Amino acid sequence: MAIFISLWGVITFSFGLFMMLAPAHFTAQIVRFSHQRYFHYIEIISRLVLGSVLLLDAHNTSSPLVFEVIGNLLFIIAIVLVLVLVFMTEKHHKQFALWSASYCVKVFRPAGLCAIIFGLWTVYVSYY
Repeated sequence: MAIFISLWGVITFSFGLFMMLAPAHFTAQIVRFSHQRYFHYIEIISRLVLGSVLLLDAHNTSSPLVFEVIGNLLFIIAIVLVLVLVFMTEKHHKQFALWSASYCVKVFRPAGLCAIIFGLWTVYVSYY
């Protein structure tokens, strides 16, 4: 059993539910979080930690390749974020986060549905 991948599935499901039921509130929370001083570091560190967990625990699932690909993708995204922060600066990255949160509010319901389905599937494959 891949307990950490199951936990990630539950978290993904929860975020998906939040996105579907309250997309405007979800956007407001993203904007609020983006104003925190540690926003950029949490973005990078969380992707590195999650990528590590997925890579280390992937073999305990019935779909290890899927979780290895996602884990490697998270590492690549974390590296790109570091480069973006170096070249773009925190100010512009924060502006991009604010713009994308407000622009994507209409996409949050379908994305939330996808996150719910993916979260449930993740929990399922981590047990079988």
